[in-house]
Amino acid sequence: MAQNIGLRGMGTEENKGSTMLAASLAGSVALLAGVGSFSFVLDSRLWHNHRAAAMAVQAGAALLAAGVSFPLAWWLLRRFNVRWWHVAVALAGMLALTAAAPSTSAYVFPEPMDRYHRELGGPGKCLNLSPYASDDAFPRAAQVTYTGQAPGRMTVTPLDRGIPPLVLDHARRGGTELLTAADPASAEILRFYGC
Repeated sequence: MAQNIGLRGMGTEENKGSTMLAASLAGSVALLAGVGSFSFVLDSRLWHNHRAAAMAVQAGAALLAAGVSFPLAWWLLRRFNVRWWHVAVALAGMLALTAAAPSTSAYVFPEPMDRYHRELGGPGKCLNLSPYASDDAFPRAAQVTYTGQAPGRMTVTPLDRGIPPLVLDHARRGGTELLTAADPASAEILRFYGC
């Protein structure tokens, strides 16, 4: 009878085992969520600029993961009689997801050069067939510099000195805004190439 009562049957040995296993699993999920979220707060520059908010995001991710995983794990353990090796497989999957967090974070919050390649200079983009292209030949075709006086500004200077440099704003690590022309000459270059 205690088996079918649900939460009121928490006093049985089987339920205690399920509860302990679910709590262990939820704790592991919380730890992995906290570790995985660190890549995101680091790449988004939140850790560098707002450390308290970054810690709150990490703690929130861990608590949310634990709050969702505990009841789900407890229900699965009670419903399907999950074994320890099932838990080991689930933890291996979660470890794989956590290991993928840095590359996912780098994709969401790319470096300025990756953003330039993705938004303007890469294959299929408006500057791809121009002297400002960022193909495999990018290092040979142009140079990129970052201006210290104006943070978030990048200059793409073709090696052919007869071609004017392209100056772009919003070129900061962890930035989410699109790269835009920083001056009228650069805006004209982007217009010329249909950007």
